[in-house]
Amino acid sequence: MRVQKKFCIIGLGYFGMNLATILNKDGADILAIDNNPERIDMISEIVTHAVCLDSTDERAIKSMGLIEMDAVIVAIGDNFESSITTTAILQEIGVKKIYSRIISPVHERLLRLMGIAEMLMPEAEAAGHLASRLLLEGITGAFELGKSYGIFEIPLPKIFINKTIIDTNIRENFNLNIVTIKKSNKAGFNNMIHNDNVNVVGVPSPHTTLVDGDVLVVFGKEKDVKHLLELK
Repeated sequence: MRVQKKFCIIGLGYFGMNLATILNKDGADILAIDNNPERIDMISEIVTHAVCLDSTDERAIKSMGLIEMDAVIVAIGDNFESSITTTAILQEIGVKKIYSRIISPVHERLLRLMGIAEMLMPEAEAAGHLASRLLLEGITGAFELGKSYGIFEIPLPKIFINKTIIDTNIRENFNLNIVTIKKSNKAGFNNMIHNDNVNVVGVPSPHTTLVDGDVLVVFGKEKDVKHLLELK
């Protein structure tokens, strides 16, 4: 039986709100905290619990039972002082795992001095993904894994239509591995991981037939993906 994960997200800006929504959709128990009642109203019907409070109020934070959480994510993105103070309070009360969103280089240095190992840079990651999409025309998503490798989403090349995975010889010819296949329920989907119009195959069989409209999720080097995309 799968154990339900418990997370607290502090700060419900664009990043925090989307993170809470995705984690809840994936079955996690979410406590959302923000000092803006309008944001709490927006998220209250989506997450398990939503509480309006000031996260720099130590007494209020202690009353939330956060030491029972698998992780607490400080997603505050517009108040340097609140982010640092909140993180310090979480450390003091003994939260087992803290993720903190980085607001600036100074903020990052302070978090490192505080011993925070899990730091989030959503803007930098988004910039990296966009750079990959701009430089590799034809891909619909990219996730860098170190300097050499990544995971890339690419529309099925025409040369692979109606072939099985084993018939494509993609590993031998392009040094790429197919991680999974995304199939559209409707025409014109946006290839987003949590899009309701997308079916993810899971671990595909070597004998899975690829059809027009499929999106391949492949693992490998950027140069090899570029090579494949050039063979249209």
